[in-house]
Amino acid sequence: MILLLGGTGESAAVAEAIAGAGYQVLVSVATDVPLATGSHANLYHRSGRLSEEAMTSLVRQRHIRAIVDVTHPYASEVRATAANVAERMHIPYLTYVRPASVGGEDDVGHVATHSQAAQAAFAHGKPVLLTIGSKHVAAYVAEARRANVPIMARVLDHPDSVRACCEAGLPEDCIVTGRGPFSVEQNRRLLRQFEIGVLVTKDSGDRGGVREKLEAARLEGCQVIVVDRPELPTSGTCGSLPELIGGLRHCLPTSPPVVAFDLESVLVPEIWQTVAQVTGVHDLALTTRDIADYDALMRERMKLCRAHGLTLARLREIVGTMEPLPGAVEFLAWVQERMLAVIVSDTYHELAGPVVEKLGCSLMVCNGLIVDEEGYISGHHPHHVRGKAAAVAHFQQLGFHVFAVGDSYNDVTMLKTANNGILFTPCSGLVESLSELPIVWNLQELKAELHKCLTEIL
Repeated sequence: MILLLGGTGESAAVAEAIAGAGYQVLVSVATDVPLATGSHANLYHRSGRLSEEAMTSLVRQRHIRAIVDVTHPYASEVRATAANVAERMHIPYLTYVRPASVGGEDDVGHVATHSQAAQAAFAHGKPVLLTIGSKHVAAYVAEARRANVPIMARVLDHPDSVRACCEAGLPEDCIVTGRGPFSVEQNRRLLRQFEIGVLVTKDSGDRGGVREKLEAARLEGCQVIVVDRPELPTSGTCGSLPELIGGLRHCLPTSPPVVAFDLESVLVPEIWQTVAQVTGVHDLALTTRDIADYDALMRERMKLCRAHGLTLARLREIVGTMEPLPGAVEFLAWVQERMLAVIVSDTYHELAGPVVEKLGCSLMVCNGLIVDEEGYISGHHPHHVRGKAAAVAHFQQLGFHVFAVGDSYNDVTMLKTANNGILFTPCSGLVESLSELPIVWNLQELKAELHKCLTEIL
């Protein structure tokens, strides 16, 4: 989930572009003023101001993976809060800023602060129109009284905006409300109506109607004072949608990574060894270490099951008494909060199902069994001729980054095919042949290694 801090005219377009790129997006706006925030199926919405603590809590509760800031270019407090939260939560922070509109060729006065703008505006002794919002009106009201010069403010048609102006000392008959951006002619009519000689504005970009203000002021012979934009972060600042989407793709995969787990000896005990112990048919514990040809091994198992009356139903009863390895259920729950877990095993859906259900992992890629009319296993078929590696490759073709975890020789191709392979309690020979892979010896170490891998790709 991406947290998008909106509230500007670009919010909907940016939110829909990010959602269209494959991310889920929570659009957050501070005000209850109706705003277009997009309608893509991957979009979610909330409103209300967020303190740093509230934003941190939201990031934690909604599993936010990155913050994209599309607030107003002058919303420096919000940007600082968002940047602090991102740093605190160790997630990427990107800020989208609409291009500036005021260039060097424009005949305007530039100042860095509202205090400087107030002094410059009222130095001419002409009526002043503020188009800077309602937050910083007080400094201008004080200067207007000192200079004894008329002042007007055009603000958003919302009770909070009007109230802020009144609390700053501006009479209601000096407040004009409306919802921009305004055309050149609308701006000209307002300038003429109040005989304005100085216009104060911010460089809010073309979407903020700045060019129309400048043109209206030029045609009406008004002087213009521009409060320059506050300094922006040196990194993570994007001036276009392609740049923003590219930055997100660089920081985050569009989908959570897949973790492909071998099943037996990683998450549950060895199934055929358990069957051998319960039934006393010790030859059922034979593995490919004893009979290298897997088809021959399965033929021997099928023969032994028939000889001892072990139907698939009876085998499933035995498997149903098995429990996951200690800590496996809690470990998988941790994984599935962050990644997509899939069991990729050479066992069989029909045989392993009862114990896999106890793990809480619903996605399993295994082989299949053929059962005759008497209920005995009579054959088997693989999920793919290339086995486990093919399953990993398929997820990669779908665009997933794949981690793979295995413990035996039949996991080698899967581990090598994955973007990140991890050896779990391997035998010494496997350690030597796959020395380039990280090795873990228990689920706690595996959790730490997966967390490290996840951090690296995010």
